[in-house]
Amino acid sequence: MRFDELLADPPKIHGEGNISFQLSNEVLRFIQDHLRERLRSTLETGAGLSTIVFALNHSNHICITPDETQAERITAYCNHHDISIDTLRFEIGRSEEVLPRLVLPRLDLVLIDGRHGFPTPFIDWYYTTEALKPGGLLIIDDVQLWTGHELRSFLLAEREWQLERDFGGRATAFLKVAEGSHTKSWTEQGYVTRQTSALRQRSGSFFSRARRGVELLRAKQFGTIARKFRQRR
Repeated sequence: MRFDELLADPPKIHGEGNISFQLSNEVLRFIQDHLRERLRSTLETGAGLSTIVFALNHSNHICITPDETQAERITAYCNHHDISIDTLRFEIGRSEEVLPRLVLPRLDLVLIDGRHGFPTPFIDWYYTTEALKPGGLLIIDDVQLWTGHELRSFLLAEREWQLERDFGGRATAFLKVAEGSHTKSWTEQGYVTRQTSALRQRSGSFFSRARRGVELLRAKQFGTIARKFRQRR
């Protein structure tokens, strides 16, 4: 099977096997192009059409998914279409539970597309970033969601990461240019320091308004008491 044939008639993997929550064709083609060029050691959180693309290119691939049925459907599809899965390894479980116990090889590409609820995307990044080689690619899907958006915003401010490509506001690819972004103190992380400064300013503004309100209330109460005192005299 060729890549274009896969895109033309994608299998239904999710739900009850009747839907496919897949990456956009643009992102899948980006992965395909880079796999053909140089990438051979890969990992993804979540499973889907992307998993078949990795298998199609004989990548040494780790797929982490909590849904064993999805893994079985992908395996059956590959077997039916003579796509070798010899280099495909499924790890069944939630990525936030699986990743801490895995000993990962050095990776050329990481795709974060598993659970999007807080804090899973951040955990996925934290446990894969050290294994990702400098020069390797990190792809974050669903950056229109708050968790993906925050991870993207954080990496944009880190000198260890370089924006490689945006995909219409739905996914983002970064190039890892150096080690160390996950071991820094918060004071060394530009996005965290800027957000903290903004938070302090908002908090300071709130407390300033609150103090002023209390002062005005006290002044009003004092004025009322003074008037009553004068009336009694």
